[in-house]
Amino acid sequence: MGTTAATGREIGLLGRETEIGQVKSALANAADHGTALLVSGAPGIGKTSLLELAARSAQDRGYRVLAITAVESEANLPYAGLQQLLQPVLASAGSLADPQNAALLAALGMRSGPPPEMFLVALAALNLIADVGAGEPICAIADDAQWLDAPTASVLTFIARRLESTRTLLVVGLRDGFETPLRSAHLPEIQLGPLDDAASTQLLTRVAPTLEPPLRRRILDEALGNPLALVELPRALRQASNSQETAPHGMPLTDRLERTFSAQASRLPKVTQCALELAALDVDPSVSEVLSASRLLAGSEVSIDVLEPALDSGLIAISGARVRFRHPLIRSALDQAATPGQRRAGHLALAEVIADPDRRAWHRARSVLGADESAAADLEAAAARAQERGATASALGALELAASLTPDGTARARRLLAAAELAFQLGEPTAVARLLDAAARLELKPHDVARMTWLREIFHDGAPGDPAAVAKLVASAQDASGAGDRNLALNLLQGAALRCFWADPGEEARTLVFEAVDELARDGTNPRILEIASLAAPIDSGAMVSAKVRQLALVDSANSVDTQLLAFAAYAVGDIAQAIELMDRVAPTLRAQGKLGLLAQLHVLRALAGLNVGQFVEALREAEEGNRLAIETAQPIWTAMSQMVRGVLLGLRGDEVLAERLISGAGESLAALRLAVLYRQTEFAYGMVAMSAGRNSDAFDHFARMFDSDVGARMAAPFVIEAAVRAGRDDEGRRLLSQLERLATRTPSPLVHIGLRYGHALLAKESEARGLYESALKAEPQWPFDRARLQMSYGSWLRRQRRITESRPYLREAHDTFVSLGLQPWADRARAELRASGERTPEPGNIVRQALSPQELRIAQLAADGLSNREIADRLFLSHRTVDAHLYRVYPKLGIVSRSELSQALASIDNNGSRRR
Repeated sequence: MGTTAATGREIGLLGRETEIGQVKSALANAADHGTALLVSGAPGIGKTSLLELAARSAQDRGYRVLAITAVESEANLPYAGLQQLLQPVLASAGSLADPQNAALLAALGMRSGPPPEMFLVALAALNLIADVGAGEPICAIADDAQWLDAPTASVLTFIARRLESTRTLLVVGLRDGFETPLRSAHLPEIQLGPLDDAASTQLLTRVAPTLEPPLRRRILDEALGNPLALVELPRALRQASNSQETAPHGMPLTDRLERTFSAQASRLPKVTQCALELAALDVDPSVSEVLSASRLLAGSEVSIDVLEPALDSGLIAISGARVRFRHPLIRSALDQAATPGQRRAGHLALAEVIADPDRRAWHRARSVLGADESAAADLEAAAARAQERGATASALGALELAASLTPDGTARARRLLAAAELAFQLGEPTAVARLLDAAARLELKPHDVARMTWLREIFHDGAPGDPAAVAKLVASAQDASGAGDRNLALNLLQGAALRCFWADPGEEARTLVFEAVDELARDGTNPRILEIASLAAPIDSGAMVSAKVRQLALVDSANSVDTQLLAFAAYAVGDIAQAIELMDRVAPTLRAQGKLGLLAQLHVLRALAGLNVGQFVEALREAEEGNRLAIETAQPIWTAMSQMVRGVLLGLRGDEVLAERLISGAGESLAALRLAVLYRQTEFAYGMVAMSAGRNSDAFDHFARMFDSDVGARMAAPFVIEAAVRAGRDDEGRRLLSQLERLATRTPSPLVHIGLRYGHALLAKESEARGLYESALKAEPQWPFDRARLQMSYGSWLRRQRRITESRPYLREAHDTFVSLGLQPWADRARAELRASGERTPEPGNIVRQALSPQELRIAQLAADGLSNREIADRLFLSHRTVDAHLYRVYPKLGIVSRSELSQALASIDNNGSRRR
């Protein structure tokens, strides 16, 4: 038997003409429109060969290539992959905005500072690649992505979603059977399957042309079209004294390949095998580290010559100062072949020679048999360093391993609970439950029990309105407060308050929470205290919370979380105007800090607030942005709520079918959660769509069902009596008006009082109606949609009273407001009333539908406000080249040629992003 001189590159690509064409096509396009590709398949199927082809072809086309190959043992080192990928271009990081530059360098351990938000690091990496790509296009390659550290995988996912307007091709290699955040980006995928019989035969002939037919058939049968198997099985047979050294046919192919590699290694000198085992145990071992550890194990001098047999056999290569394995399966084969004692000895030797404290801590921990407090403390310190770099997933792995090495039960419980808190931050309820279950089997201090109660509450799966659960949380909070941990007490009370918010547990439970938080209030100006009070008692705490929020809002706090809490508290008690002011104030700070999870929630609440006050253009913009960020940060409740806002806005402008489809989809996705607040949102959305379509009786039914709670009644208040009167259901309207009168005595929320004034006018006797209408029209706040509906109703009433001339100004102003808001069904209704009064109005102008996408409209508005492209990019978490590309498309759509014309052109844009002619 023998092999030809076919190179690994040529061999790996035999039979892959279609896939080669896909990669080259992507390269041809990416210089103008960036994109990403996911190359997936089984081990040895040819992913690396295809990625190597992408790199060579990219270089031939003038691309700059950035590449990383992840290794399994590196998965716990935060941002290790990103540092390797960006190392060649980090000298250009100085061109980034200061917050982005600081976040990136802190994440890579090159600068001290507070833990950076992952999304800010990701934006910095995106802009760095885009900036470098301005001079020459970039091809970024990440092989074996299943072993990337979690922060790097998240950064690449963020980048993959935003490549459209860059000059970048991202190619990711992923082994089948592994989950990764990159899957959520829904990248175009090249799924590599087995070679067909003809290609397999051709490949085998290339590598082993002299094989006898029976042996050739056996290899083809065992290889199952896997290129690596077709290459390695003949190599193993050639090296072995007989074919019996290969793995049994019944084993899985990957196991057979690993057995093949370990058999090759077993023929090497013992000292070489030892060096290879050491290299397999480390993240990215240097030659000097491998040789130094080999000397410790051998007890004698070891030179670089010890690696020569492994180099000659093709198992490893030396790249610069690093030892590289020819294929990841060789590494895993060597690891599997070592005995537990050999692994522990190898890790201990590496811990002695490695300078990096994080790698040293991991090796030391893996050398331990049983418990070792010193090793556990080193790992805990490594976890703290990982958290400082914003790498929560890596910190979690370190803390969990540290707990397993901790001899003292109380200390072990403390580390397990700390790990559970990190798992909560990562949004991993399964890991939280597993860690808490482990801690529960240990001796816990009362304070630890309270921490455990809070952590279990975070991902509770019981009924949200369960009064017994609320009482238990309050009791635990009181215990934590008694132990001096006010922060934990507030965490527990927040959990109890959220249960009250999502589903009403009853007056007694809500009072229990409110009284407990009142005991902790002290001066009552802590934003968390106010948020908890607003969630537990959004009606009865309204006056107090609103007054204190307004007091604190006068102080320009540098703490973005405090400002966000105040905004949420104001919205919860129905102080919409104050909530809007605070949300608009804090949004830029959250954006600059990269806190996209909170920013998604803020955008959605701002959209709801915009809907309340008739700021429909702003509401659509905020809902679109909130939807995008909620999806990206995996927050399904907020995704659904943003979808409902979009549905309401579509319904208001007359697109009833699409509106109900959006609302229905949002409601169905969350039905299993049984959250009453979302049920109310769904009823409100359906009611608004029905009312806009003229189905007033249906609308009234939806609004009336919201009166099963005070918060629902508050939300429906501006619309419910109008729907009842238009449906001819005055008696039912009067019954709900009585409920609103009682509610108005308990809350200053404008929503209730607007609805109450409007309802009184609609249901008044003829002798009283005029005064009530005019009083309502003078009252504050003057929100445009509510005022226009009031004007239309008053104008209609005046017309029916034969006060035709008096009616027309009200109807005309209502019509103009509806038109300016883009609400065609409502404008048509006002136009019909005007015609009935004898006044002719022009038909609506032609509209170019969807001239601008929501993203284009948002970018155009920010540009018109005077922001630069880079400032817009930072605000929207895009690359500045994406902003450039959007504006390039916006100008011809608006019929303008310069930025200075944007403001005037945008004045003619309607609520849908369309331009009137």
